[in-house]
Amino acid sequence: MILKKHFVKAFLSSFLLILVFTSCASNKISTEKEINPVYVTNSNKVYLLPAEEMDGSEDCLQLLNGVFGETSFTLMIYFQADQKGIFMSLLNDFGTDMGTLSYDGEEVVFDSAVFPQNLKAEYILLDIQNAYYKSEALQKLYESSGLAFDEENLPENKIRRIKSGKKIVEEITINDNSIKIENYLRGYEYNLTRGEE
Repeated sequence: MILKKHFVKAFLSSFLLILVFTSCASNKISTEKEINPVYVTNSNKVYLLPAEEMDGSEDCLQLLNGVFGETSFTLMIYFQADQKGIFMSLLNDFGTDMGTLSYDGEEVVFDSAVFPQNLKAEYILLDIQNAYYKSEALQKLYESSGLAFDEENLPENKIRRIKSGKKIVEEITINDNSIKIENYLRGYEYNLTRGEE
């Protein structure tokens, strides 16, 4: 049991270190109504979209599998998102809450003793918005920063891409039960798979 707890903590630590080093973030996360910009590239930044731009709603358990270089991790997440905001709760193998992340359009609140204090939650939230928010709103957001956003609808899934010139920065593949996010610039990938209902 002790080994299992250490195993979960090791995975969480790896995930958090990945996000810290790939996000260009170094300031302390705050719960003030000041939302940090996200540097999509080293020179192009955007701010999170309003919560009303969520396309539909989600309320489910999801399995998060991630890869960064040679490191991989798996976590269970309770995920809720609608036009009022995004709420995520990290759960261990026993269903115990290990941290929460929420966004209501005006404030980002990040609460966890497990997470490093210098992790900017906006980077995680932007990836979520890239997958779940309205494509028209995302297109305007990225164009305002000199980047491009497009969406390709295929029979079995849809693919969203953020580009800098002709170079793909991030690609999101969405189907009925899963979302795959690949960030080619920062070198990470994760898959969200909806739990069985």
